[in-house]
Amino acid sequence: MASRSAWIAACSNPTRSSIRSISSKHSPSQYYPSPSAKRTSRFSSALHKPTESELGRSASHLRCQRKSFSSTSARALGSPRAKLAENPPLFSNNPAHYEADNLQLRALIDSPSSSSTSNSSTASITPTGLFQVPSLTSPDQFITLAQKTLSRAQLLVDRIVRADPEKGGDLEELRKVIRNFDRLSDLLCGVIDMAELVRNAHPDQYWAEAANAAYEFLCGYLNILNTHVGLYQVLKKLLSVPEITSTLSQEALSVARLFLRDFETSGIHLPPAERERFVQLSDEILVLGRAFLQDISGNGSGEGGATNGSSLPDAEFPVEWLKSLNPTLLTTLKSKFLSGPKAKVLRFSPTDQPWAIQIILKQCADERARKAAYVAANLGSKESVERLERLLKARAELAVLIGAESYAEMSLGGKMAKRPENVQDFLRALTRHHRPRASKDLDKLRILKHRQLASTSGADKVYNPSPSLPSFGAWDREIFTEQHFNSPHLRMTQPLSPYFSLGTVIAGLSRLFSASYGIRFRAATVAPGEVWSESKGDVIKVEVLDEREGVPGSGGGLIGTIYADLWSREGKPGGAAHYTVRCSRRVDKDDELGDFVYGRTEDGLPVSPEDIGAGDRGTASPLEVPTFEQRNKEGRYQLPVAVLMCDFARPGGGNSGACLLAWHDVETLFHEMGHAIHSMVGRTSYHNVSGTRCATDFVELPSILMEHFVASPSVISLMARHHSTDAKLPYEHLQQYIQASKSLKGLDTYHQIMLARLDQVYHSSRASQPDFDSTACYDELNMEMSLPGNERGSSCEGATPQTAFGHLFGYGATYYSYLFDRAIASKVWSSLFAKDPLSRESGEKFKDLLRHGGGRDPWLLLAELLGDERLASGGREAMSEVGRWGIDEVGDEVTSKL
Repeated sequence: MASRSAWIAACSNPTRSSIRSISSKHSPSQYYPSPSAKRTSRFSSALHKPTESELGRSASHLRCQRKSFSSTSARALGSPRAKLAENPPLFSNNPAHYEADNLQLRALIDSPSSSSTSNSSTASITPTGLFQVPSLTSPDQFITLAQKTLSRAQLLVDRIVRADPEKGGDLEELRKVIRNFDRLSDLLCGVIDMAELVRNAHPDQYWAEAANAAYEFLCGYLNILNTHVGLYQVLKKLLSVPEITSTLSQEALSVARLFLRDFETSGIHLPPAERERFVQLSDEILVLGRAFLQDISGNGSGEGGATNGSSLPDAEFPVEWLKSLNPTLLTTLKSKFLSGPKAKVLRFSPTDQPWAIQIILKQCADERARKAAYVAANLGSKESVERLERLLKARAELAVLIGAESYAEMSLGGKMAKRPENVQDFLRALTRHHRPRASKDLDKLRILKHRQLASTSGADKVYNPSPSLPSFGAWDREIFTEQHFNSPHLRMTQPLSPYFSLGTVIAGLSRLFSASYGIRFRAATVAPGEVWSESKGDVIKVEVLDEREGVPGSGGGLIGTIYADLWSREGKPGGAAHYTVRCSRRVDKDDELGDFVYGRTEDGLPVSPEDIGAGDRGTASPLEVPTFEQRNKEGRYQLPVAVLMCDFARPGGGNSGACLLAWHDVETLFHEMGHAIHSMVGRTSYHNVSGTRCATDFVELPSILMEHFVASPSVISLMARHHSTDAKLPYEHLQQYIQASKSLKGLDTYHQIMLARLDQVYHSSRASQPDFDSTACYDELNMEMSLPGNERGSSCEGATPQTAFGHLFGYGATYYSYLFDRAIASKVWSSLFAKDPLSRESGEKFKDLLRHGGGRDPWLLLAELLGDERLASGGREAMSEVGRWGIDEVGDEVTSKL
């Protein structure tokens, strides 16, 4: 049976970037971009959102609470210049010393087999356990660690429940409930998040299996906690006592309300009969979602009625339609798909031969053939359509059960958007802003279609200064996009990758962060047993140092650690991902001794540390996480640990020289490092609101902003060096590439807006109506958003493109989030960084926003950052204002020339 709730949302799934946005070379009706770099990031519903689990939903339940903006709070923030004066650098700023570290990092990454991982400031080589956990030196110890963690968690749960005054607790223990909830989350997620990484990344099968067993073992316990009425009741009791709530910090209240909301959106407060129906619907949604995704992948196993595409009819193409194809290609198609020498119609399965469909869409001049190919590529089976509609109806019923009008209303309560109508206003404003840009891009393709039609009819022999552009169907997108990018003025003549070795890019990131935030990277020694893949240079340990904060040490204050697992290897997941293995949080107020004073066994007996196998740890948690005092920060903190996982080709062996990156890899690396730095900088008292544990529609802001930095000339100058000559990249070469790659971005963004609006329609109350028709909704929205010359958008009679929109399951009602953060990022970039991307003053302002994670209302943080009080209270008008900002694409200053 699936988990029922989402009460401990801090455990993390990786944030992946492999499908972060639509490629302008892809047909928008066939490719559905992930609104978040899924990672995905990012937040594990596999543990805490059972109705979405195991399928990668990026579902953060990290709620930022409202706080009205005031001039007092703005003054309290202080100016970055004042902070610089108050907190001088921890150590003298020595650019030469810092640059030596950058060059060493570059050399280590560009020659991983020949470079040493040692660093003069970190000489320890004492063997340790995985992630420096002393007890984690062999696979079987993962199970032991999970068992000890469970025993300690059970004790803490009992302590929390006993804090209820109706069960003999006192007000002092009730005050500690929020911190104890957060400790419980950190205790379990500390093992679960580490196990999630190890089960995916460890090359040793025994380690991977042990990590998976530990993961599932503790997730099973989470399922119990998700339905624990006693935990819910004591939390609700705490929030009803003014004597306590009046003394809580805004951060503490945010954490408490986060947990309470997650309990209640999981139906824990429902009467028994309704609760049982909630459980049934949750299971049904999970099964339908799995089957829906299996339909899309073509790997249907039969669960939930999933098909493998065999129920779809073959596509049929008269040979007459295909005469314009390259003769060699046409001969190949005939030899494979004609039933006999006299046959005049090609027949083949679009599921089994998608390459043939793509050939026709991209190269066939006959519009009849392209239209038939488009329908074949975007046709879901009748069963797939029914399955999607059953999924949407089940979600609608689930929402009504807990008192919401729609699934969108249920899902958005903890987001910046708050309400569905706010999202709709944002998307409508964004539609108005981007319609002219999309129309301009569409006309580029219509001109190409006009030329093709004219050339086949002979009309091009007569000069026409004002041609009437032809109508444009969804089936025209592929062929004319292909022609557009093959235009002579868009062809690249200068390769970029020789200037972007992986080492130069990461060293450049260190220089950028040093200039903007006073943060830099330094390679550190990897102790034996510390990492999951121990061949030389496999996993690189990077210390993140801050000039003014962190744990005092040589060369700067340590604020966190990033383990970079960069190289492809057998069995390792593809793409790029950011894993948060451990969050920062304050620990000196934990009162671990109180667990043994107040907590009891199921039999009501007291427990000693020895009873649960604590040994020399005393009252400490089984992970034995080291804690530190930090300069200019009261209390002791555990430091964040993140993993950057990629699958680049490792230098050496058959790959001579450094690993050279394509431009999209550079963008992806910057994007993922935005998440990592958010994790490193976040400093909150509570684990559940630290770093990237913030509202889902806010979490992508730092990573998307990094994509603006990467295209800036001043940032390019920090890293773009030829891997063999060290020559700088002439920026005009990059400009040429950006002009080409972004030249149809307006059209792509407009289609993504349509998908976000479709997601809202599908998760509105309309889904609960008896006559709900997902195809009709799709067609209606496309007609509403039509562009001149493209009256039906991506709709086409006979096609059901919605059955390929897999993110309807993973991002139900939240697909707008990535567009929303793109709009905010472009505003932050233009307001703070466009004139000087390396400005320390602007960097310090944004760094202060990152520090708060999810502990403050993001609307208030934005209002302070941008100096706009209209944003402070959020709501409908603030959402519309963000929509009116629009999205200034990365590189707009150069693409505007086209």
